[in-house]
Amino acid sequence: MADASNNVPASATSPSPSSSSASIVRNNKTIGTPLNPDDATRMLNEEYITRLTDDAIRKLAAYTRNELQATTEECQLLEAMNKTTKEKYAQMSQMSQRLMDEMTRLQGTYADFATFMAQVDDIHQQAVEIEKVAHALDEYSRHLENKLAKKTNTMATTTTRGTSS
Repeated sequence: MADASNNVPASATSPSPSSSSASIVRNNKTIGTPLNPDDATRMLNEEYITRLTDDAIRKLAAYTRNELQATTEECQLLEAMNKTTKEKYAQMSQMSQRLMDEMTRLQGTYADFATFMAQVDDIHQQAVEIEKVAHALDEYSRHLENKLAKKTNTMATTTTRGTSS
């Protein structure tokens, strides 16, 4: 609470011309000797106390009004933040729904291609097997060519020996 000496009017703290008190008043504060009992009683009169009470009530009301204003502003800020958050979550929900739809579509496409991929793998495996068979046939045909060449050479050599003798 505020210091009561700041709100005291100068007439209440300054000595009256008839008073013989030797105190000096500066900025509504008494410096020097303490107040005499008559001055203290005069300062505590009912009008002065009423003024101080009214001032304290006004200040308390202003403080309470400012606190309520600050609380109201905080509530409005929270409301705005909640609305923004709600909008962001709605956007994220829509985006996740689109992603889920796209993912479902991609899974369907993958399932469609999985059959084709299996067929491609089977064809590849068959091609590898055919290549192995072709290689084996190639080796066998070379073997047969070599064998035929030897027989032909042997027959040609025997025929040339038989004719030359």
